[in-house]
Order: sequence, then C-alpha cells, then structure tokens
Amino acid sequence: MTTVLEWPGKAAALALGRRLIADSETGPSLGEGEREPEPSLGEDRPRLRDSDGAAHAPDPHENLLVVGDNQPALQALLATHRGRVKVVYIDPPYNTGNAHTYKDHGHDHASWLSFMTPRLLLARELMREDGVLFLHLDDKESAWAQLLGHEIFGEDNSLGTLIHQRAKGGGNARSFVRGHDYVHVWARDASRVGPFLTEKKSPAKLEVIDGRRMLVETDVLRAGFGRYARGSERRLMYEDIVAVKGEKKLAEVDAKLATGEYILRPWGSDGKHAVVRVTPAEKASSKMYSIIKALGGQNDLEPLGLGGVFSYPKPVELVKALVASQTFFDPDAIVLDFFAGSGTTAQAVMAANERDQGSRSFVLVQTPEPLRSKNAKAVVVGGGKGRTGGAATDAEFPTISELTAERIRRAAGIHAPSLTFTELEVNDGE
Repeated sequence: MTTVLEWPGKAAALALGRRLIADSETGPSLGEGEREPEPSLGEDRPRLRDSDGAAHAPDPHENLLVVGDNQPALQALLATHRGRVKVVYIDPPYNTGNAHTYKDHGHDHASWLSFMTPRLLLARELMREDGVLFLHLDDKESAWAQLLGHEIFGEDNSLGTLIHQRAKGGGNARSFVRGHDYVHVWARDASRVGPFLTEKKSPAKLEVIDGRRMLVETDVLRAGFGRYARGSERRLMYEDIVAVKGEKKLAEVDAKLATGEYILRPWGSDGKHAVVRVTPAEKASSKMYSIIKALGGQNDLEPLGLGGVFSYPKPVELVKALVASQTFFDPDAIVLDFFAGSGTTAQAVMAANERDQGSRSFVLVQTPEPLRSKNAKAVVVGGGKGRTGGAATDAEFPTISELTAERIRRAAGIHAPSLTFTELEVNDGE
C-alpha cells in the first residue's frame, strides 16, 4: 500500500526541495507540472563563509558548526558532503506554539510539514547509500512526521521507531505520566543498512589481557546441545574436539587460534584446555533494543559549567547510542545534526570516539536565535578550540549558536583535547 499524505502547500514544498537539490549543481530544475517557487535561486544559491566573509569549502571530515538557517545551510553543504553522511540525527521544533526564528515555520500541522519537507529532501541527498536518519520528537507531531518520512524516503525504507524513555515520576499528570519520546528511523536504502548495534551485555566477563580490555567467553565450544546435568562439564575441551566434532571442527578452531580470536586456557584438573573467545571490549556488540532509557540532559551540562542555561537538552547517552548503533564498525563516519540546539550531538560524537578511539566527525547547523534563559547571561564564554576565531573572550552569549560553540569547546576539553572545529556562516543568497 502506498502511503499518501496530503496537506495545503505540499506540492510547493516538494517542488522547493527538489529545486534546491537540482540548483546546487546545474541550476533550476523542476518536475512536470511544478511551478517555480519564489524567490529564484540559481547563481545566488547559498555559500558557506568563514568569520572574515571569505567563501569556505570545508573538508568533508572537518568538524563544523554552521550558523544560520538550516535550509540554505543544507543546500550549501551539498557541494562538499553530498552522499557522504552516514548518520543524521535531528530534534526539530515540536509545534508547541512557541516562536521560532525559521522564516518558513508556522504553528499548525500543514506549516510544520511544509517546513520539514525541503529540509528532509536535502538531508536525504547528503546521506550515504547506507545512511540512516533519526527523527526525534514527541507525540504532538509524531504521526504526521512518520507519514512525511514515508513520503520522502519511501515506506520500504522505514526502519521502525525507537522509544526514548526520558523521565519518570510526574504523579501530578492529568491522565498518565508522559515519560517518553519517539525516534523514527529511515534509511536512504534499507537494503544497504546493517544491524543497529550496542555494546554487548552478556554473561561473559571483562578482563585486561596484554593491557587491553577484552570480553572473555569461556564456553563458546560445547560438547552438545540441550540441558546439562548439575555438576557436569558442558565445555568441549580442545583435546577432545576430534573425538566429538571431527577433524574439520579442529581445523576451524585452529584457524581462529591463529588469528587470536580464540585462545586456550587450562581448565580442570586433568591438564586439558578450554577454547576461549576473546573480543576487544570496544568491538563486542549486540543488537540494540527498541527502548532506550536516558533521563534528562541537564546533568550533561553541569560538568561543563553550563547547567540550567538551555531548556530540555537531549541526553548525550541517547544520541551517543544512536550514533554508535550505525557506526559501531565505522569509526570514520560523518554525523549531521541540523537542529543542533545546545550541541548534544557534537559531545555524543566525541564520546563515541572516546569509546573506540574513532575519528567520527560532526556537522552541526544552528540558527543564531536568542537564548531565552534566565541563566544565559550568567555563563561566560571561555577559551576555545575553534579553528576560526576561538580566542578567549569575556563576552556573554545571547544566542543559541554561541552556546553551541561554547559547549563544543568545553566538551572537547573533557573528551577530545586535541579536537578542532570550524565555525562558518551561511550566506543564503538574499
């Protein structure tokens, strides 16, 4: 069954998104029957610029903070990042009725859908063939968002919905305690996407072997299947492999002993050896569960000296889990967040790299909208790691994008002292 979602302005929103993509390379291009939206683009398409106003074409693996409206920013990124992004995580406006600085964002379902459509089309164009997009939101827009995602990516490329348990308590709730959000997941091409992984939690124990944390499993080879009598040894000793499993099995075990995947360990009192599998802790994985418990995000800001400055930041542990789930064995991946907020995604990428010594990079986009917080002026911008103007200053920051930059700097001091990032502005061609 084909998913059909209709709303006033749908045709114009789709036409705009397609035109932004086409115009990034070849100039305006419209589908059959589509009218050209205003204003015209073409040679005035958006560009990324550094703090001196000079055009800047970033390296695809450069850590970036792009300041400006994310629609022109995404179009500008097509020049360098098209088809390169492995993970997109976004936490867009929830249609709560609060004011937002995006020029094209209203406060009803139709406006929200028209607002999101060109941005999702651009994001899809930036994704790798095996790329995934995580769309995080509450139940006010969840149903509409799910249908919109099916429109943009195709229903066959929907990978399901994760539940983020974000709170507990709330006994004063009118009907029931709302303690979770939704994370809808789509692939650019579902057939190319591997399993969603997390660190393995098993009966195996962690040991330090030759200075490295290893997951040690001592019963990977068993004498048979089924239940074992109490007190009987279920492990198949190396010396008994031929008698029980044959020469072929012995050859398989010997091959894994040669690669270091297996080791032999003395076992019991008769001088025999158990076959033991050892896996580096950072590579020991299991399938992700669909419910992720990560309470709050304010606690992540406290160690950075930013506590209370930003309302409802997403938990680092949540975004780290999402990023790692699709980059577990891809430590050089690019991660994009074009509703960056306080910069949780940048810190999550740093934490993921810290776990496995990876070199994942982040691309964040955030509008310079006012930071409406009673504590905003209590925080002072410190010394920075930014490659373009990260000098120390005593100026207080009035915008969310300035908070984003400062959080990146402070988080790097904890997770990645050598990290650098480039702060750019988007010239939207107007």
